[in-house]
Amino acid sequence: MRPDSSRRWWMLTLTGGLLAVGVAVAATPSWKQLSSQQQNLIKPALLTGGGDFDKLPESRREALLRGADRWLAMSPAQRTMATQQFSQWQQLSNAEKLAVLERRERFRKMSPNERKALLETRDRFLEKTAQEQVELREDYASNIQPQLEGLTSQPLMSPGAEAPGSTSPLGLPATTLPSNAATVPLLPR
Repeated sequence: MRPDSSRRWWMLTLTGGLLAVGVAVAATPSWKQLSSQQQNLIKPALLTGGGDFDKLPESRREALLRGADRWLAMSPAQRTMATQQFSQWQQLSNAEKLAVLERRERFRKMSPNERKALLETRDRFLEKTAQEQVELREDYASNIQPQLEGLTSQPLMSPGAEAPGSTSPLGLPATTLPSNAATVPLLPR
């Protein structure tokens, strides 16, 4: 064998071996390859949605396996909390579930600063006593929420935008702005 062909043979063998390992690592394990703990966690999902783990689409098998692995990595306290949250989720109506998913999507679309501010506000609320929380909820329902009725959650125009030919901020005619525009109170955050 010539030196070039020997080197070529080793490169092909090494490449083939790496590809074989890559394919084996990338593939979702079969049902028999799962641990008994993973199988016990996945089995209820199979009874309601498909039967045979090995015949499910790759994405579904990966999702089931990720869920089982997440559950196994949780502490007992985290498992208790997850079980309670799942139970609460199951008791929601479809409309309530949709509202929760929409709020989550709006939260994900917020800028990092907006998310941080919202979470800090929530933390400050949770630090209050139960009575203070009730009072804040009542105040919101009776004083603030009615003021927000009919308002969109998005600004009508982007900040700094003006209507063509307008010289006033946001393109509003100057006569429609209150005379004390600079001192109009903002809603509490």
